[in-house]
Amino acid sequence: MPITPSLDAGLRHLLTGLALGTLMSTLALSQEARNPARLAVVIGNQDYAEIPDLGNARHDAERMADLLRAEGFTVFDAYDIDRRGFEDLLRTSILNVSDGAEIVFFYAGHGLQIGRRNYLLPVDVAFDSIYDLPVESVTLDRVIEVLSARGEVHVAIIDACRDNPFPDKMMAGNLDASLFETRSGFDAFQTPLNSLVAFSTAPGMVAFDGQGGENSPYTAAILAAVDAYPDDDILSVFARVRENVYKTTKGKQVPWESSTLVQPFRLRKQGVPVPPVLLAAAETAQEGTSSETRTASEPATLPAAVTITATYDRDVPLTAALTRALNLTEALDFAVTTPPSDGTLSVADNGMIYRPRLSERRATTRQIDLSDSFTLTFDLPDGPAPVTVSLDMEVNGCDLAAGDALDPGGVGFYRLPNEIEIAPALAECRAAVSQNPDTPRFRYQLGRAEQAAGLFKASFDSFSAAADAGHIRALNGTARLLITDKIDRAAADIAADPVRAMALYDRGIAAGDPFAMHSKGLHLLRNSDTDQGRQDGFELLDRAAELGHTYSMNELGIYFLTPDTEHFLPERGMRYLRASAARNDIYGYFNLGFVAQNGLTEDGTDLAAAYDWFVKAADGGHPIGPAALGRMIVNGQVPDQGPQQAVAWYDKGLARGDGWGGVNAAALILNGTVQGQTRTSALIRLAKARHLSNTKASETAAALLADQPPKELALATQTLLVELGATMPIDGAIGPMTRRILDRMAQDHGLPPASNDRLSELETAARIYWAERPTRPDLF
Repeated sequence: MPITPSLDAGLRHLLTGLALGTLMSTLALSQEARNPARLAVVIGNQDYAEIPDLGNARHDAERMADLLRAEGFTVFDAYDIDRRGFEDLLRTSILNVSDGAEIVFFYAGHGLQIGRRNYLLPVDVAFDSIYDLPVESVTLDRVIEVLSARGEVHVAIIDACRDNPFPDKMMAGNLDASLFETRSGFDAFQTPLNSLVAFSTAPGMVAFDGQGGENSPYTAAILAAVDAYPDDDILSVFARVRENVYKTTKGKQVPWESSTLVQPFRLRKQGVPVPPVLLAAAETAQEGTSSETRTASEPATLPAAVTITATYDRDVPLTAALTRALNLTEALDFAVTTPPSDGTLSVADNGMIYRPRLSERRATTRQIDLSDSFTLTFDLPDGPAPVTVSLDMEVNGCDLAAGDALDPGGVGFYRLPNEIEIAPALAECRAAVSQNPDTPRFRYQLGRAEQAAGLFKASFDSFSAAADAGHIRALNGTARLLITDKIDRAAADIAADPVRAMALYDRGIAAGDPFAMHSKGLHLLRNSDTDQGRQDGFELLDRAAELGHTYSMNELGIYFLTPDTEHFLPERGMRYLRASAARNDIYGYFNLGFVAQNGLTEDGTDLAAAYDWFVKAADGGHPIGPAALGRMIVNGQVPDQGPQQAVAWYDKGLARGDGWGGVNAAALILNGTVQGQTRTSALIRLAKARHLSNTKASETAAALLADQPPKELALATQTLLVELGATMPIDGAIGPMTRRILDRMAQDHGLPPASNDRLSELETAARIYWAERPTRPDLF
């Protein structure tokens, strides 16, 4: 049975009878071994910054967390969390949900109804503007939808609905900015299939908090009912809770439930211990066990401690490794006397499994401790024998090189698109796919690396294979390549298929993937010709933003800040952009710079603020942030900076694949305003810009190159070849040596040879340059 870090003393000493070794193929494990994982999310918000505190919310949540841990749930609990804390907790929970899991969500704290929706309130909530709702609160039905998307059964218990902390407030919730008043209590809403939503009081009514330092009447009734009737079905438990609360409050509070449960669910963990497993000596030997193994007739002598090294994964198999480490050939009963501190142990068809508590981590962080330990006490003839097992785990290189953020099928390590280093990512993920062909996330991550390298057909094939194998995020990757207008479809050999793309997005949304929500929401908001279509797009983007998806925050921010549109609401747009920047998103930085530079709010133009935001964006890797700074300098908007500083920024943008960086820098140099730069260096920049993805920049570069003298073009070609590592004179004469070097380099990169033309030779050298230093067209 699954063993969690919080099992009580009695359960900790239950003998599971798991054998450590290769399970015989004929073994029939008990139903207990196949029971789904159990996960609980518990929140207690009590001490609020701007609205009245509550007396018992934290205590209520702590008691519920203890109860759920004792019943075998892996509990993610948090107390007095702000809006960012809500996002982090939900993201972590989504990452740890496995298909078919049983999920319980418990919330104690302030909540209210606005329009026909229910909202949970973080402790830093402050409705200063009518547009604060999406960035200051959390929508209850969205929490339930995203947590239940991949689970088998879901129970939400909401102990909120105290007095309205925002009386007489009006808030905008929909795309059309229509206003709704805040109201006490919660409204009824449709729940997902096979779920139960239990409220502490009836719709529109107010619940009691109870005496300070105790539990609310509702939570106290739940604890009492589960304690007295531990084996009751959940519906029977809440029927008893309703009766208890009604009596306790003298009829003033009547709990209410909405259920679509189609199968029984009990808080008490069901099942019986797994029977002992006898190992076949031949099978154990195949696992690499020493030839000096014990037999069943010889008393076992176990080491006091062993160390196991494994690959970090969602499920880490331990059976074979423990068998080798302990040198076992017979089944031994054992108890988990000290459980893992950062994960759980469970029994599955293929033996003992360790499941780490996954969390999101930047893959660029180098100091990461992935160790854990636990103690197994074996039942030997001479008495109990405790063995401390130390588990050291290493992350697969593909997860570190190309793991994605918010990936429900990943292991938590991620790189943002601009952080992917193409060559290492391709190498690591190709190796991971080869060694682990049945792990779909490696195929998806290989697709990310291939897309970063501009290998769009290979990326599409990898995404498609991962999606077919069940990787949720790969649905979004496949759909985007089917619908985007940013690739050359003839060259990529990917036919556009918007209908299939929408179907793939829908599958991702149903599985709770915020990236699919963002992608379809963006498409609908930009392209729908009906109010309802745009409202649907807004709803999807707002859902993704609520999970901390900064891309959606940026999209909504710009949407409401676009002048001459029916939804031009700068104050509303700024709420989203500030939220994005607060989460260190480089596109949020850039967008705030654009707003300040162009005076899109009532605050007017603020060039100093624009410069600072653009610098933050450029320093973080934004592809066109450097060009924005260059233009500000050229336009005289940055004091004490001139053409040389502008060219430095333009060059940084060009290196990231921004064609305008090359064109604008070249134009300054050709005008003779930049000291230390020559016509040759300008032509090299133009040649590089000529072969980047921005069509208009490429056409401008081509026009400027067409009028250049042949000798200047030859000097640029030779200088660029030397920059690429060639050894040759730079004399402006393209002779046999220059041609041999140029043709060899082109051949090495699979490029056609240049024609006997100075412009063709320079453009071929530029193609070689980008072949060796590929840019990121996916970032633009």
